[in-house]
Amino acid sequence: MLPFAHLVLHVGLCHAIARTAPQTSVTMYVRLLDHVGDPLVKKTFTFERGEDQHQLVEVDAPQGTLKLLLSVPKYHCAAQDYLGVLSGHARNVNETLSDGPPPQTTPILMEGTAPPSFLYVQPTFTLVDKNTKCNAPIGPQMPLNITVENDQDAYYAWLYPDASQYQHPVLLALKIGTATGEFHYIRVPMPFPVPWEGWPENVQFSLQEYEIDNLAGKPINTLLCPKLYKTSVG
Repeated sequence: MLPFAHLVLHVGLCHAIARTAPQTSVTMYVRLLDHVGDPLVKKTFTFERGEDQHQLVEVDAPQGTLKLLLSVPKYHCAAQDYLGVLSGHARNVNETLSDGPPPQTTPILMEGTAPPSFLYVQPTFTLVDKNTKCNAPIGPQMPLNITVENDQDAYYAWLYPDASQYQHPVLLALKIGTATGEFHYIRVPMPFPVPWEGWPENVQFSLQEYEIDNLAGKPINTLLCPKLYKTSVG
């Protein structure tokens, strides 16, 4: 038996459903697939449309990298995404149903455990020039299309490299705010970007309370490369 986690899906309604009367009954199918397309979770939910533009559905999912499929065939609405699931961690997932076929995405997934204090340092990720040396000043930062969801004991990120970054590799850094409104930058020890081969690369990069505390007094606007930060790729 695979270790499981609890997922709370916050599903935004498509226009076709949102235009129906509040008492309308809606049936939505939820599937979680593995990398060969086998369904690991198959659930059917029926709910009244109600006054809200979102619906909550909850499922238990096995640990690992999964493909999420949501569909409401009656209204031709669907959504799809890739998720990283950490064993034993409840997580919130925000998805929106599209009218018609959902857009195809090719993300790099990153997630990890993190203490509650992680939420207060405004964590995100950024890209810097690949020639930036450890303990050297951060130069101009490059745009990164990224979505981050933070829970109380973990974070989850979807990174979407653009074509230019595949031609000119860059460094990925964790950007953490300070009490003075400045930032620490921690090199994420992984190649970036990772070529898309039909299934997302999943990188786990966990943080401990003491690792965040140890940033106090470290140089700001500098690429820090502490050896205690490690990644695992799956």
